[in-house]
Amino acid sequence: MNKIWNIAIYARVSTDKKEQSESIPMQVENLKKWILDKSKEDVDSLYNLIDVYEDQGSSGSNFERESFIRMKEDIESNKINMIVTRDLSRFSRNYILAGYYLEDYFKVNNIRFVSVLDSVDTEQEFDNDIIPFKNIINEMYIKDCSKRVRSALKTRMERGSSIASKPPYGYKFTETYEGNLKTIALDPANDESTEVVKDIFNKYLSGWGAGKIASYLNKNEIEPPSNKVKNFARKKLGKWSNNTIMSILRNPKYGGYMVQGRYKKVSYKVKKINVMPKEQWIYGGEFEGIVSKEIFNRTQEMIKKRSTNNYRYRNGIVHPFSTVLKCGKCSGSMTYRKSYEGYKCTNSQKGAKRCSPHSIKESKIIEIVSNEIKNMVEQKSDKEEIYNKYNNLKLKNNVLNNLELVEKKLKFLDNQFKKLYEDKLEETINERNFKFMLNEIQIKQDKLIKKRDELKSLNANNGDVKELLKKYKHEMDALLSGKTIDRKLVETLIDKIVIIEDENTKEKNVQVYFKFHK
Repeated sequence: MNKIWNIAIYARVSTDKKEQSESIPMQVENLKKWILDKSKEDVDSLYNLIDVYEDQGSSGSNFERESFIRMKEDIESNKINMIVTRDLSRFSRNYILAGYYLEDYFKVNNIRFVSVLDSVDTEQEFDNDIIPFKNIINEMYIKDCSKRVRSALKTRMERGSSIASKPPYGYKFTETYEGNLKTIALDPANDESTEVVKDIFNKYLSGWGAGKIASYLNKNEIEPPSNKVKNFARKKLGKWSNNTIMSILRNPKYGGYMVQGRYKKVSYKVKKINVMPKEQWIYGGEFEGIVSKEIFNRTQEMIKKRSTNNYRYRNGIVHPFSTVLKCGKCSGSMTYRKSYEGYKCTNSQKGAKRCSPHSIKESKIIEIVSNEIKNMVEQKSDKEEIYNKYNNLKLKNNVLNNLELVEKKLKFLDNQFKKLYEDKLEETINERNFKFMLNEIQIKQDKLIKKRDELKSLNANNGDVKELLKKYKHEMDALLSGKTIDRKLVETLIDKIVIIEDENTKEKNVQVYFKFHK
């Protein structure tokens, strides 16, 4: 009785690139020819082509492929009993998983597996001793490719060239060339998305939470970043979420810092993504961001402060002192209580009641803070004298941040010099261009070293920096003109407010610590 082979042709390419995608029809055509020739040769068997399974843009290091999964379903429903593929690398480049399918899964399910170019046919046992060795070679190949790709990507990131497949929300790609060297830079798209990013930062700095911003954008039917992805299914149209807002607020690119390598795949075999520690990020220089570096850095300070102070808002109402009020007894945060219209120590609300409430009305704190400011004004004949009090305002943080950026730029130039020297040794650059580029690097290094020395001196001496005062002049003008104290002013001017309560009389002593010295 003739043996009936119900055949599945399996073809795969690892990318969607045109030159590779066009190879799938060629694979299929050649395999169909092989089946025809085999049917003429093996007259005692019937060869029926049941289906063709094609995976385009799928890695050979795992089996989470759409058509492969469909083929498995057909195997388990007994639709097919033979698989034909061009070579073992089309089937898999993962030695362990390939071994499982060839040695276990296919045998259990009575599947005949044929790799045409490798001359492998599981019906012919004596031909199959080489299979494990070929699988090992395939895995070594993909591992080597992975290393080379990662090395090339790291070089591009250090050069300040984006390696992303699409630009961040609000940006567009701009390609520049230096000889044959292509750099993919980021420029603001100058469309609705760019304005949305600016709005997100402004609202967060004015006291809005991520959830409130997301709700606002959804209510106004602003499309989130996910909806701008090519081929994104219309039925899956997403919404703005807290996570989307926070990912934008935390992304250094929005402040004009070309930072990449913040996330990394576990390995070429595993798709899981790990968040990398900050010291392993790759810094590729600076550019003009959608928001200024000042706004981005202030946002990071506020994110840190809110996360450590357990900041909340209720019903769209932002309570101005939520992140700055501290209990004088336990040093814990004080949170707003609607029923009391004021603040109480958080630790007094917990199970063991580890502290007393230290309750204080919000209106009382507003009165005290306003009086503190007014007392300062009365002592001065001119408001400009008040601004002079701010000569050290946020000085340390600003100086240290700038110092860190200068150090990163110097490190980047060191890497450029190292690569330039390697190019000269390998004779990929002539002497004239080497000297020219070396001179350019040295000029930049000299300027940065001079700036670094100035910043170190400034940090050591705590000298006056009048430019810093300009940042807060608008806020001070608003407060001194009698406007209501809001969250933005509080977070700009006040470091902390400590509530000290007399245990006997319950009288409160409110100590206001400004971000400057009176």
